[in-house]
Amino acid sequence: MRVDELLGWCVVANVAAETFHGEGGVEARSGLKHFAPGAKMWVLPPQWGDGGQDVFVVGAHRGTRGRLVRMVVPRVHLTNFRVRGIYQPAVRRELTGEWKEWGTLRQWESREEAEEVVVSWALDATVQAGVRQPSRRVDFFHGVRLLRAGESEYAIREVMSPAVSLEIGVVFRDRQEVDAVAELRELLDTIEAGGAANWARNPLWPVVRAVAGKVVSLLSR
Repeated sequence: MRVDELLGWCVVANVAAETFHGEGGVEARSGLKHFAPGAKMWVLPPQWGDGGQDVFVVGAHRGTRGRLVRMVVPRVHLTNFRVRGIYQPAVRRELTGEWKEWGTLRQWESREEAEEVVVSWALDATVQAGVRQPSRRVDFFHGVRLLRAGESEYAIREVMSPAVSLEIGVVFRDRQEVDAVAELRELLDTIEAGGAANWARNPLWPVVRAVAGKVVSLLSR
């Protein structure tokens, strides 16, 4: 096998050196238990029906001299997603080897499939950065996107959830985001208080969608 032979395509990312903003200033967390911040990860496609919230990765274990390991990590701890060719047989072996009772794991079928998923994952990585509850922020963001698109029931539940804290640094990065979310919630409260049976026909609904668009723009900066 030639050293420069293309063995397949894979999504690559780096372990995020996480920072977030709070009332007391900027705080930081350093990488993952098994992988150092900045470590290069080869990321397999989603194996479950969760959209890839947890993913199999292959990378050099923290504290070893390049020993490759494969394990499952939350995707929220990864950043800088891109698509790269696989040229190292050791990487290919670790990616394709059987996994316990799972057997052979699904691989990326093509470069195009990997590139399509990277677009979505890169957006999530941009959205989730800088807060203490990145997963909740991403879920909230996608709820607001649905609201902007005209979807209502699930989206409204997500946006109005009392579990979403308005304390700066938890789900939202700054006062501008918090104020925009508060404006959106106030509009939704107004519609609900009016007892409208059909949200989409309420005269305030275009305003809701416009404010939702503003929130989407702020959260994805």
